[in-house]
Amino acid sequence: MKLSREFVWLIVKTAAAVLVFINSVPGDFVYDDHRQIVANPLIQDASLMKNALASDVWAFKGDGTISASNYWRPTFTAWCIVNFRLFGLDPFGWHLLNILLHAGVCAVGFLLLRRWAVPPLVCAVIVVLFAVHPVHTESVAWISGSPDVLFGSFFLLSIYFADLSVTQNKKRNLAVSLLFYLLALGSKEIALFCIPIFVLVLGRRGDDTTFLKAVTANKAWRSASVYLAAAVAYFFVRAYILGAISRPVENSPTLPSALLTAPSVFLFYVRQIIFPFWLGPNYPLRPVESAGLFSFVLPLLVSALLIAGLVAATRGSFVRRIGAALFILPLIPAFFTTAFPSEQIGHDRYLYLPISGFLIVAVSFLTELLGKRFPGAGERYVLIGAVPFALTMAVQTYSYNRIWLNDVSLWRHAVTVDPSSASNWRQLGAVLAENNDLDRADDAYQRSIGIRQDPLALMGRGRISIAKGDLAGAVRDLETIINLPPENLDAYILFQTYEALAVAHQQQKDLAAAERRLREARERLPIYRAAATEKLAVVLYLQNRKPEALAELESVRTQARTEMLLASKSVFLRLGMLYAETGRKAEARTALEEFLSATANAKDAPSLEERRAAAELLRSIR
Repeated sequence: MKLSREFVWLIVKTAAAVLVFINSVPGDFVYDDHRQIVANPLIQDASLMKNALASDVWAFKGDGTISASNYWRPTFTAWCIVNFRLFGLDPFGWHLLNILLHAGVCAVGFLLLRRWAVPPLVCAVIVVLFAVHPVHTESVAWISGSPDVLFGSFFLLSIYFADLSVTQNKKRNLAVSLLFYLLALGSKEIALFCIPIFVLVLGRRGDDTTFLKAVTANKAWRSASVYLAAAVAYFFVRAYILGAISRPVENSPTLPSALLTAPSVFLFYVRQIIFPFWLGPNYPLRPVESAGLFSFVLPLLVSALLIAGLVAATRGSFVRRIGAALFILPLIPAFFTTAFPSEQIGHDRYLYLPISGFLIVAVSFLTELLGKRFPGAGERYVLIGAVPFALTMAVQTYSYNRIWLNDVSLWRHAVTVDPSSASNWRQLGAVLAENNDLDRADDAYQRSIGIRQDPLALMGRGRISIAKGDLAGAVRDLETIINLPPENLDAYILFQTYEALAVAHQQQKDLAAAERRLREARERLPIYRAAATEKLAVVLYLQNRKPEALAELESVRTQARTEMLLASKSVFLRLGMLYAETGRKAEARTALEEFLSATANAKDAPSLEERRAAAELLRSIR
């Protein structure tokens, strides 16, 4: 095939990948973006870059001394740092770069298939269907979904250079492949499960007119062992950074339930690939608790038949064996549902790379069957049949992208897809509250708590009650949270609860109760000592205990610099105010300047208001 024609196919593929997602570019930061990007000093402060790369992705929730998640993903963290350096907190650039990254994955996939002598029309069908598939919206249109796209790009590049090492027999290619594999590992941990793919690639056989003589199977395993060694080393470092192999997940299924649920999870993902017309951030897929006919036996039988068909379709075809491996291996962790909350055991983003494998098997096998039935016309018929399917999926993707443009549309849609999810209703309540739609927010929180007594929903309802003046109701909800068993509470949620409870007591004019709760918060949550002390100092000031307030703030000045919360930086604002009030202008200027420097990237309304107050006070004492 002429180079110019190859270039045309690449242009078509790239155009499809970009155009179908281009309407997501005007979107806001949504969902986890607000915490992982907008309020994350680790990726914004150049002095914290080393800490960011050596911490879990949610480390900003604490003071850097504990892990807050099961995810150490330095590649993703580095990607966020680069994006922030390029675009700051303008989501336009973040979205655009994510789309271009997706287009790059499609390009590498096309080049790989062509290296393996897959006919151009078949490559085009596979890659275009992959490019426009609706389940990619969660990975491409959502900025925090980029780990899947990063993993896909680096893992396919790793395969590409591993294949080059076979045909060109150069160790340099294997080294480059290993480097890309490490970057894939740093994007998503699922790269560990994909090592057998390298065995297939390094041990492939072809006729001598096309490929050099392949290595033996034993040599393939030996060559692939470098990837295993890299993965083992990565997981040792990961365990050291996280402080554990895995941290428990609240409200997750038990192991027996996870085993019973696996067939239903598999069928869910197959459905999402073939019939991607029921889409949302969460789905009404729940853990199976007993081995019933419809809950376990039938899903198991159907899954077994589908897997048997998949195995049969791979016979005699190296490319389809690779496709089957790309479909199954990256999806394996999705069956470990003990690692997910019970309401979130299925997500579209887990299908990002597996879809490519499924399409490789399905499209190439169908082409072969049609080629036998209609000699010389199989590829053409597959292309004709794929066009309406691709167009339908492209329209679905383009439409679904709009759901992810802002939080309100996302969570309004989520509760229609899965109205039985407490977390969906709680998320909706939170975004409605941010938009001052208090009555609807309160209703959403009520719906959430009616399904499950979720601490975040109770806290949200407590805050709504404070805003409405129902202080007794607020205290009741918030005290319910702080009295829960400690193992059922996230430290940051507990801190927020104490903060809201102190506000409720302040509005009740019970400053002694507010002080008692904030001191209790400091004892229970030493990682948030500075943030809690800032709130405590306000309460002491309101009691006209200004020297005590100043002493408390001065005692946590050092810790305030290391804590990641914006609330911790308010210590310097309060110090500046008290210093100014007592005539210590030089110290006031120093404290206020440190506050303004530490909150330079803050964009939320409370922080902006505090920054304005600090700037005005600084001007007045200069």
